Amino acid sequence: MTRRPRAGRAPRAPRLRPLATYAAIAVFLAACGEEVRDSATNPATPQAADLNWLWSLSFWMGTVVWIVVMILLAVPILRSRRAHDDEPAELATASAPGRQPPGAEIDGPMVAADPARHAEARRDAKVRSRLLWIGGIIVPVIILFVLLIADGRVGATTAHVEREGELVVDVTGHMFWWEVSYPEEGIVTANEINIPVDRPVRFRLLSEDVIHSFWLPPLHGKTDMIPGQENWQSFVPTQTGRFRGNCAEFCGIAHAQMVVWVEVMEPDDYDDWVLANQSPPDAPETESAIAGERAYFEAGCAACHAIDGTASVARVGPDLTNLASRGTLAAGIVPNTRDNLRELIIDPWGLKPGNPMPPTIIDDDELDALLDYLETLQ
Repeated sequence: MTRRPRAGRAPRAPRLRPLATYAAIAVFLAACGEEVRDSATNPATPQAADLNWLWSLSFWMGTVVWIVVMILLAVPILRSRRAHDDEPAELATASAPGRQPPGAEIDGPMVAADPARHAEARRDAKVRSRLLWIGGIIVPVIILFVLLIADGRVGATTAHVEREGELVVDVTGHMFWWEVSYPEEGIVTANEINIPVDRPVRFRLLSEDVIHSFWLPPLHGKTDMIPGQENWQSFVPTQTGRFRGNCAEFCGIAHAQMVVWVEVMEPDDYDDWVLANQSPPDAPETESAIAGERAYFEAGCAACHAIDGTASVARVGPDLTNLASRGTLAAGIVPNTRDNLRELIIDPWGLKPGNPMPPTIIDDDELDALLDYLETLQ
C-alpha cells in the first residue's frame, strides 16, 4: 500500500490590512510634534510667502496631472470591459479560435457585420482621440504655461534687489558652523543672526571650505554657498520671532548639526543689541574669572577663537566676543548652559560628532575658572 503524499498547504496571503494600518499610524505620528519647525508653509516674509504660493500651485497642478492620467488609464479599461460584458455568449464562442463544439462545421462568414457595434467602435475611437488631445496635449500645455508665468513672477519677487536703507549681513559657511558679520556695524558673531523687523535685509552668502546651502524656510528659499563666489538673499521680515535655519547641502559628517538661528526684533531692541555688541566685553573682575582668562590662553583656546579687546584674534573657530549672550552652542544644536559649554570644551565629539574642534586638556579647577571667564563675555 502506497501512501499518497500530503498536499502542501497553500501559502497564506500577506496580511496587508494591519500593515497598512501601522503605516498610516506611523505617518500620523511622524507629523506630530511640539511645535512647527523649519516650516516653509508658515512664511514670515513676502518672499517666503511667494515661494510657498508657488509650491502650492505646483502641488495642485501636479494633482490635476495625476487625475488626468488616471482618467486616461481608467476610461479605456472600463469601456473595453463593458464591451466584453455586453458581447453575446454565442458570438464570443464562435469568434474564439479553437472553441467551436466538436464536429461543428463553419459555413459562410463567422461574424456578421453589426452596425451597432461598428458605431460604438467609432465612438470609442473618438473618445480616445479626445482624451489624447485634451489630456495629452491641451492640459499639459496649459499647466506648463501657468507654471512658467508663476515661476517668472516669483523669481522676480525673490531675486536679489538692492534697496535703500537695507541691512547687509555677511554669512560665511564653515565646517560646521556659521560666521556672521555686520560690516557696517563692526560686529562679528557666530551661528545667530539678529535683524530688525520691517526693514530690508540682504545676506551676502560665502563659503570658506566646501559647498554649503543656506536655508531659512520661513524667510527665504535655499541659496548655495560656493567657495570663491558671492550669492545673495534679499527679503523684508514682517513679523518678530526666532526662526531656525540649517545647511541644506551635505557638507560632511556634522552637516545635520549645522543650525543657524535668526532673531527678528523690534527696531528699538535691535538698536540696543547693536550698541551692546559694538563694545568689547568688560575685563574680568573676580579672581576666578581672571584665572579663567589666563587659562584661556594657556589651554590654547586663543589659537582658534577671537575675543575683542584681547590678544585673541584668531578666526579659525567661532568668535567668542559675545558668547554668553547667545542662546545656543555648537552651531545652534544645544542651549547655552554651563554644562553644555563644559562638555563642548573637554569632549567636542561627544556633543557634536565630526566637530573639528579638538578636546581641551585641562584640570577641573582651571576648567571651572575658564567657564567663569567665558560667562562674562556679554
